[in-house]
Amino acid sequence: MATLDLTRRTIAVIPGTGKIGSRLAFQYAKAGLSVVVGSRDSAKAQRIAAEISKETQSSSVKGLTNAEAAASGDIIFWNPRVKKNFQFLVSDSQAREVDESAEEEEEAVMGSLGFNAKEPVD
Repeated sequence: MATLDLTRRTIAVIPGTGKIGSRLAFQYAKAGLSVVVGSRDSAKAQRIAAEISKETQSSSVKGLTNAEAAASGDIIFWNPRVKKNFQFLVSDSQAREVDESAEEEEEAVMGSLGFNAKEPVD
């Protein structure tokens, strides 16, 4: 598998305020990547982003609404269990196809961070 350079990409984690999403966002920020935490509640996203920034000493973490996070992310990690929020992630002006290539990109990103995308995250 080819190495994916993420240093010039923004990773959006949607939703990024729960246990799994905030942990992923924390790990990406800790690795020095630019991260956007998404939430239905922008104040909650901003609060979690501030906590992650403080813990990782990263200035590249911000909190936005789900729609704003989706629009600003080069790579989007979206929790498929939150299907009701999918309508906020895709708009006519910024259509994004969800297909097998998204799974391959997720595996590449996770692998570049030292994770095995096939194994569950605690």
